[in-house]
Amino acid sequence: METVDSLEALLQRATVRIDADHTPRGTGFFVGPGLILTCAHVIPSAHKASSSLQIYWQESYYEATITTVSADDSSPDRALDLALLTVPLENHPCALLCGEAQPYSRLYTYGYPGSVPGGTSFIFDAAGPAGEQNQWITFQRGPVDPGMSGSPLLDRESGCVCGMIQYSLGLNSERGGQGLQARVILAQLPDLVNHQLVAHRQNRRWLELLSVEQRQRLGQCCPQYQPLLQQNSKALKIFLSCSSDRRDRQLRKELEQQLSIFKNEHLIESFHSEQLGPGQERIKSQRQLEEADIILLLISPAYVASEQCYNKEMQQAMRRHEAGTARIIPIILRPTAGLASTPFGKLQALPRYSPSITESSNRDATLAEIADELLQIIQELKSKQT
Repeated sequence: METVDSLEALLQRATVRIDADHTPRGTGFFVGPGLILTCAHVIPSAHKASSSLQIYWQESYYEATITTVSADDSSPDRALDLALLTVPLENHPCALLCGEAQPYSRLYTYGYPGSVPGGTSFIFDAAGPAGEQNQWITFQRGPVDPGMSGSPLLDRESGCVCGMIQYSLGLNSERGGQGLQARVILAQLPDLVNHQLVAHRQNRRWLELLSVEQRQRLGQCCPQYQPLLQQNSKALKIFLSCSSDRRDRQLRKELEQQLSIFKNEHLIESFHSEQLGPGQERIKSQRQLEEADIILLLISPAYVASEQCYNKEMQQAMRRHEAGTARIIPIILRPTAGLASTPFGKLQALPRYSPSITESSNRDATLAEIADELLQIIQELKSKQT
């Protein structure tokens, strides 16, 4: 999965088209691992009869199963117009549901109207709340055409999805529509709170893209995120994936010495498999790799030949890279053939100005340059913390 640098781009990747019997019906979006939120009226035929249900996501189709339907299309209470679907997918972003829209907010959405079955973006102006309990958002200055039901509404000020589109105020017009507030959705589907926390604990990309002000607002509006926000402010975890070759281990120790000042300043904490004591299980190493913010692949011929390093640690690291949950950095310790054709060959490797550390004219200087480059990455990631 490609890296994204904005909440709008991330929201697009979290949004899906919902089809019944391969006919487009509306829009939905990921709110938990393999879990999609949409409107109940988007899928009436699918839960009343034997119709099949599919989602269209990233140019592929997946069979979907209905988990929850809070109402059907005949219900007079539109606040219950909710449905949850499950699909056999894991590596996908999830939207962050929180709060409600404020009057005059700018709302961004992505959906699948019938006129654009491949998906498109719109921006609305929030006119304000509606309903006796302010359960709806009224928004204007944009079209809400068939197929947009179930589209997420991203509040650009808070950085959270504040609601979901339910219906139009005028087809093929700029009158806009109404949507259900996020706080109402979470109240109607209380288990969704835990699904959201699991999703954003596993993939912190949405949290990383929030500004300091947006993080503060999130902590105030949805206090259940406070532990995650506090966790993000701790020292970054760095995992060093290194072979057991004596030469590689020596270079790893020299690199760690260069990084020791960052440890002393509590910017980072590091782990490598040699820290495992006698009898300790490899699962601890796998857990450290899965929790790392930065993964350093210390590349050499011995690394490529190692079953543990190349076929396990590196493959797990690349899965996290594809999911956008960790920064992966290859560091070329010694001359190694064929690196361009490896899974990490597309990533920027260090050292930047020498083929490998051992081929540099001044090894200490090269290690210091690598440490300085890593510091820039550490500071970039830390700047996104609360």
